[in-house]
Amino acid sequence: MFSNSLRIARFFGIDVELDFSWLVIFMVFSFSLSTNYFPNVLAEKTDLIYWLAGVTATIMLFISVLIHEFAHSLTALKEGHDIKKITLFIFGGVAQLDEEPRTSVSELKITIVGPVSSLALAAIFGPISLLFTEGHFLGEILFFLARVNLTIGILNLIPAFPLDGGRILRAAIWYFKKDLLLATKISVLAGSALAFLLMGMGFMITVTVSVMGLWYIFMGWLLYQAGQNSYTQVTLKNTLSGYQVQDVMTDNVLVVSTELTIDRLVEEFYRHKVGAFPVVGGSAVLGLVTMNQVKTVNQDEWEVKKVREIMTAIDECIIMEPEEEAVEAMMKMARHNAGRVLVMDAGRLVGILSNTDMMRLIKMKTLFEK
Repeated sequence: MFSNSLRIARFFGIDVELDFSWLVIFMVFSFSLSTNYFPNVLAEKTDLIYWLAGVTATIMLFISVLIHEFAHSLTALKEGHDIKKITLFIFGGVAQLDEEPRTSVSELKITIVGPVSSLALAAIFGPISLLFTEGHFLGEILFFLARVNLTIGILNLIPAFPLDGGRILRAAIWYFKKDLLLATKISVLAGSALAFLLMGMGFMITVTVSVMGLWYIFMGWLLYQAGQNSYTQVTLKNTLSGYQVQDVMTDNVLVVSTELTIDRLVEEFYRHKVGAFPVVGGSAVLGLVTMNQVKTVNQDEWEVKKVREIMTAIDECIIMEPEEEAVEAMMKMARHNAGRVLVMDAGRLVGILSNTDMMRLIKMKTLFEK
């Protein structure tokens, strides 16, 4: 979702990125505040003042969202997680953890600080705004920020996954029932109910009032998809629990040389019907080459270009050891959008683990186990 993002800052060792979709909501908020909201609360001011207030309030709003996400992220760091980055996008912000919280208590700690931080900001901005006379430039901006942060804090406490409130609900059920899968299922059902409610409201608004109802439909659809994806992920982790990489990997590994030409490589793909080959030079593993990389080469160059010119170097490949958890391999592949990992033991290639290997195991467990 965030492939088109730009890094703008780094705080506490965490990258902050702007997704280009953020520009859309920035312009919409700035325009709406400058032409509708502030002209009503700042009487007899110039258009320049209204636009200055609108843009300032929008920037401060997203700083508030960033504080909300940093509250999650810094708590997650204390709980032993790695935070890849925080991305601001059209619907606010998201902190990308390396994995789901490991315990119910950890999830509760990481989750609850987000809404608490938003409510705290509301509690700070609100009283300060009262120090100014009605219609004062800074006072009205602060009052707006207090209202919005209060709304963000309250909405995020709605017990509907994947909102913070849904995660708090999951943490509570997980704590008492000791069953993450059940807790996720219940919280996702609550989230789905909210999603369908939003989509239903959006449909009615679109039919009877305006096309702005499409916004609610889109929000509901995203909420539903996020919940279903989370439940699927937890289900997969539950299915793979207890399996090591060596239990799932392909150990009869076929390799190709760095000096093989692309036309010969294509023949190897046809012959062995695999999606990738580890690349070796002598006895050393130097990288990985996939069918997709072949597609980047013009066909008239196949006879002259060699594998080493298109392969992914070994230091850019995902490498795991045989005794590591298969669940961790799945998570790494998902995070890096990779189709496979190399399995190495003391520098020696012992296998390759692909999404196909994972799906084969999951299918077998689905068929043979109740």
